[in-house]
Amino acid sequence: MKLNLVLIVALLGAALYAMTLRRQLEAAQMRGDMYRDISARLDRRVAELTAK
Repeated sequence: MKLNLVLIVALLGAALYAMTLRRQLEAAQMRGDMYRDISARLDRRVAELTAK
């Protein structure tokens, strides 16, 4: 009985940890996308300003 309880708690802990890692990964990917978009806009703006 104790072993089953320990295993269940360990599985729940591992599941929570995996969910946390997934959220961190998604957040990092979102930030990366935002930085790429901003960089592309700045590159276009610099190209416009240097073309004048």
